[in-house]
Amino acid sequence: MINEDYYVWTEDCQFGLLDAANEFTETVQNKRQLLSVDETLAYKMTIKGDSEELADVYYSPKYLLSEKLCAVLRTFDLSYVQFIPANIDQKPEKFYLLKVINFILLIDDKKSKVTIRRGSIKGVDRFLLSNELANINLSDRLMFKVGHSSVTVVHKSIVDSLATHNLLGVHFIPVTTWNAWAGTR
Repeated sequence: MINEDYYVWTEDCQFGLLDAANEFTETVQNKRQLLSVDETLAYKMTIKGDSEELADVYYSPKYLLSEKLCAVLRTFDLSYVQFIPANIDQKPEKFYLLKVINFILLIDDKKSKVTIRRGSIKGVDRFLLSNELANINLSDRLMFKVGHSSVTVVHKSIVDSLATHNLLGVHFIPVTTWNAWAGTR
């Protein structure tokens, strides 16, 4: 039922991995709130990928999005999502840090394996969503983090929209088949 409507955004590291190039960028990307940021964040490539193509998503482990991908996501007008301008060293293209501050704890406790610290989900090995999620307005659950973990869940309407744009570096795995090892190759 509800689980068939959701996907987990998984990493595709074939384009390389990034790291914050300064303390300011590190601090901004790790805050769990929307922020007023006046300067562009700076990232450096720390691990070169197998592909020379320009990806639409790079991982730091946060998501850095291309202008093309950012433009598609902005059409959904999600009040709990922020796009902060960012640069990647040696790449002239503009990127944006995707900051999602929508944290939802509604999982099926019996069918999930998670790590809970101080009352919040911090780590996720596998999960299924609780049917109680359907009680939240769809616009308030189109994209969210499972608790305060790094797992980002995306509604099928967004996944379907993104699938039409031939994006590189973006993969979505159905919640029903995802586990912490699903994105590894």
